[in-house]
Amino acid sequence: MKKKIYLLLTLSAALALLLTALPALSPIVFTSASEKGAIRHDIYKKGYPYQSYFAILRKEEGGGEAGNLYYVNWFNWKDDTGQTPHVCYSKKSSEGEYKVSCGTGP
Repeated sequence: MKKKIYLLLTLSAALALLLTALPALSPIVFTSASEKGAIRHDIYKKGYPYQSYFAILRKEEGGGEAGNLYYVNWFNWKDDTGQTPHVCYSKKSSEGEYKVSCGTGP
């Protein structure tokens, strides 16, 4: 019985530590080295550390010279409605780095 309680407390402490560390680790985990990482890093730079982890990115066909097109959604706690329909373009600017350009979607 004591082992089960000890295991439960250990797992709870590890989960709490991980959740506390996520915002601090965001710039390290999400870099401009991949398209999705670059978009999440752009969200992080706008002041949404937790949302960058839970953002839903849907890649769409097309984009052409502007880069690859993504529809991005996350909960925007800075907005009264909480809605964040964004359209982002992710274009490779150099080896290992992507540039991101986002705007509000339709």
